[in-house]
Amino acid sequence: MAGRKKIKIPTLREIQKKFPSQYIAGEVDESKRPWLPTRFLAFNKVTGGGCPFGKIIELFGEESSGKSLMAYDFAYCCQYLGGMVLWVDAEQSFTNDWATKNGLDLDKIVIFRSTSIEAISDWVANMALYWRSQLTHNEPILLVLDSVSALDTDINLNSEMLNASADMGNRAKAIYKYFRIRNEMLYSLGITQVYINQLRKNLKAGMFENPDTTPGGKALAFYASIRIGLYGGKQITKKIKGKERKIGRVTSIRTIKNKVATPGPTLKGSPLYNNAKYVDSIGFDRLHFLDEILIEEEIIEKTKSGTYSYRGKTLCRGAEKFADLLREDDDLRRKLIRKAGINTLGATKKLLESLNENLYPIDGINSDEYEDDEQDESDE
Repeated sequence: MAGRKKIKIPTLREIQKKFPSQYIAGEVDESKRPWLPTRFLAFNKVTGGGCPFGKIIELFGEESSGKSLMAYDFAYCCQYLGGMVLWVDAEQSFTNDWATKNGLDLDKIVIFRSTSIEAISDWVANMALYWRSQLTHNEPILLVLDSVSALDTDINLNSEMLNASADMGNRAKAIYKYFRIRNEMLYSLGITQVYINQLRKNLKAGMFENPDTTPGGKALAFYASIRIGLYGGKQITKKIKGKERKIGRVTSIRTIKNKVATPGPTLKGSPLYNNAKYVDSIGFDRLHFLDEILIEEEIIEKTKSGTYSYRGKTLCRGAEKFADLLREDDDLRRKLIRKAGINTLGATKKLLESLNENLYPIDGINSDEYEDDEQDESDE
């Protein structure tokens, strides 16, 4: 038609200049994207490598099921790789003694004790920017929040209980806003985030519905790249100096959601140890369930009689002896771990040392830039 204005089609170069965050997926070498692993090798396998830098992992479960121990393990690995740990102690449960027993360096961890969602949001933004400006060689920065269920809004915290609003949806909306305005910045800075949450029962759940639920609304469940459920079982006891002592607890670790890797199998019967045999520090046994992973990957074979073999050569008989063999034979252990494609601390350290560019520059990042959104997020 006459008089119609001709549309100017922009070039790719013009679009990329206007929107610098745009990139073509095939142009990015994912092998250079670091993951923060744990010392628990089977956990690294089922999650895809631990947790990618900049992503969110939620650890939820019953009391004494190993949530904090797993967070301590992430923190240990972060410090081992030269990184810094930012720990929000909303439950006021962090102690220097227990952290030291879990292998943490207290000089490389900053604690913030607050339950205010607003204060935590601003503290996280400022600390993330500061430490990424200091750690410019892609060292990991880990944010741990313990726990989501302890958070509340400034309005509720600064009011009397008689006058406080009964609408718990306000807390869920505040948590949703926290993720909405901070997630992009934390991802851009490569901040690995671990959020600990409690497990509650939904009394309104129907016959075929999952009765388990987590407090704090639905925002964390949607924003998290990985969601891990930890379910405690029977206590593990051992006779020490003639007396029966509790040394741990059988734990079932289930992958509820994984957006960065294929969801792995449930780690059944993963024990927590307390000064038990072959464990360097308190926490998860790093080699537990590894034999099941190797069998599933068809790297080793196990007969009905319990004999383990590799490439036709008999190794040993019995799961305990196989675990002892892996601990004692470093070459065999490393060979089997490589064949299974399991991410380890050593492999991650080599990857970080090989990177010759800063993947997480702070240029152009402003923690105060966000827009209010009145979208409702009141499910809790």
